[in-house]
Amino acid sequence: MIVFQCASQAAHTIEGLERAESFTAFPEHTLLESGNVPIAEIAELALREGQCTNPIYRIHRWFARRLGSQFRAILTGLSLKPKDADRFWKLYLGDLSLDGAVVLDPFVGGGTSLVEAERCGARVIGYDIDPVATCITRFELEAATYDPAAPEISELCATVSAQLASFHKTNVPGSGERVVLHHFWVECRICGNCGHTFEVHPHYQLAYSKEKGLQWVFCKECHEVAELPITRKEIRCGCGARTRIAQGTLDQGKVRCPECGTSSGLAERGEKPTKPNWRLFAQEYLEETRNGVTRHFKAASKGDQIRYSKASKKLRNIEQAGGCFAPERALPTDGRSDQRPLIHGFSRYRDLFNDRQLLHLTLLGQAIRNIENSRLRRLLAIAYSEHLTTNCMYTAYAFGYRRTSPMFSIHGYRHITRPVEINPWLDRIGRGTFPNVLGKIAKAVAFTVSPTDLDPKGGRKLAKSRPSAAALEVSTHPWRVLGGSSWASISTKTSESLDGIPDGSIDLILTDPPYFDNLSYSELSDFYLAWHQSLGVAEPPYDDPTLPAPIKENLALTDRGEESVEIYRSRLSCIFGECRRVLKKDGILVFTYHHKSPVAWSALGDALARSGLKCTTVLPLRGEGQGGLHSHEGTIKWDAVFVCRKGNQVSCVTSGKTVVSRTTIKQAKQQASAYAKDLAKTRRIGFRDPDRLNLERAMIVASAVIAPVAHNLMPLSDALKPKPTGGR
Repeated sequence: MIVFQCASQAAHTIEGLERAESFTAFPEHTLLESGNVPIAEIAELALREGQCTNPIYRIHRWFARRLGSQFRAILTGLSLKPKDADRFWKLYLGDLSLDGAVVLDPFVGGGTSLVEAERCGARVIGYDIDPVATCITRFELEAATYDPAAPEISELCATVSAQLASFHKTNVPGSGERVVLHHFWVECRICGNCGHTFEVHPHYQLAYSKEKGLQWVFCKECHEVAELPITRKEIRCGCGARTRIAQGTLDQGKVRCPECGTSSGLAERGEKPTKPNWRLFAQEYLEETRNGVTRHFKAASKGDQIRYSKASKKLRNIEQAGGCFAPERALPTDGRSDQRPLIHGFSRYRDLFNDRQLLHLTLLGQAIRNIENSRLRRLLAIAYSEHLTTNCMYTAYAFGYRRTSPMFSIHGYRHITRPVEINPWLDRIGRGTFPNVLGKIAKAVAFTVSPTDLDPKGGRKLAKSRPSAAALEVSTHPWRVLGGSSWASISTKTSESLDGIPDGSIDLILTDPPYFDNLSYSELSDFYLAWHQSLGVAEPPYDDPTLPAPIKENLALTDRGEESVEIYRSRLSCIFGECRRVLKKDGILVFTYHHKSPVAWSALGDALARSGLKCTTVLPLRGEGQGGLHSHEGTIKWDAVFVCRKGNQVSCVTSGKTVVSRTTIKQAKQQASAYAKDLAKTRRIGFRDPDRLNLERAMIVASAVIAPVAHNLMPLSDALKPKPTGGR
């Protein structure tokens, strides 16, 4: 048996991977299928995990990532018989062993399902059509084999940071030169009515502290910064201007000219929108004192503008001499669901960065690309990739927290009229600096060597560290996993054909398929892919810098037209059919799903019914943490968890309609209401009416079959339609 004691040892080449295998099969009827898992207590863990996820899942942002506690709870419930319900937490926090089991995820996304399964000793196989998803998952599975403390990394960081240091300083009157933490920029507009040039501010507040009762505000004319009580509504500046703090030139998506009062939409930029014109207007700098470092604000000076101009000149000289490192590729226009940021004048990915940011990313990227050691290059590349969203002009500032708010915080291109630029080389201060991203990776590596799990009694409990958690390099060939020569494989391809996997060879399929049109994954991930291509770490065929991410090929929809819905249904049915094929006779498929649209549920139900899989149960598990930028009263926070068996059904039924009996519809409503009533007893876990309706639809879908329509059967699409107001 091979046990890695530390990351540096794990990075060594090791042959002859061996481990005792104890897994034979899941119980004929599992605790999860009985529905008797501690759902409320699992939800409590989900809320806690949402506040602080496992370090392994903080290595790199992914969109709509499920929680580790959710998948671990599923694995625990599958490993127990119904009579062993009292052993749930003991197994969850103890020796949850899947040694020898083969687990497949046909939609790996952020990789949570496979990381949790691999932590339990399973051999894992993953597929995803998106190259960024597979890149992230592969790194997570290999994390224990990397050495973030390698001296080459420190040397690279010292060399590159020294070239940038002078561009992130400022002269403070009466104090001298100081290091800048944040540079504040604002978009400038020219009024189409009167021709006046003005700044687009949502308000004139830089930051605030409820705890101290203070706010830092600035004059709308000269940008002089003042520290005032948080209750003050107006600034009277020494320049003579009076500024109403809350009355900016941007309000609810409307931009108002302060000269003539003309209003226009934020996205109204004419027929051929051009890249926004930015102005540096303020800075937050650091002051070292006997008691530590303090932070202060100031208006940007002419000297600060000159420093930026010098950075621009240096970037031009580098690009003229050796070509552009920053991706020149245009943002894809074909198949987009969201026209941002195109409508705001951004046409290329490099447009989303200012010149000083591009200089930093160019120098750092070139240094990484020149690293000969492939493992060090991959580690630095994943850190670089994660670093991008806090170092672009779509990085916002969280005023109350006084830190950056990364791009994609809302899983979309939210246009920022007042972006913040961070000093990218600060250590231990500044969210998203390169040293701090490397620190996140170091914590993740330490976690894989000595993992912990949230304890329902509070705190965290040390988990059993398995050899597989320090597995060798992840393969790209599933047959290596099935043959025992590798513990993990990840493939960048669609799961419509799992041709690398023989019939009846998978013990468990654990997945989280795209939720219809909730999110266009590849439309967002292409931002990262463009930089991966510049770094030289994108895998074929995506190593071609002209090739975008598979936006149109991704299963997630970009519109709800009939043709798109049919393609989603057909492709999902094909994937489910392949899943049934590769499952062992006693194998299990578990997937999570939620959506507000009956059309989405109907497509899922039809695909599932035609796959030949038999759904044995549906139960609710909370899939998200506390709140967030996407949260509102109608938000679904709980997933419906489908548990399916291979059964003896014939796969890929094509004839007949997808129908459901009226009796099972009634039962689904009753069962969903019973869950809602029971879970409502613990108010803080937040099982609300949207979650009840979501679960009800899931239970209806689970009972759908392919059969001729009869008097006691209803077409699935009709069964899922909302009832008229006043009746159920």
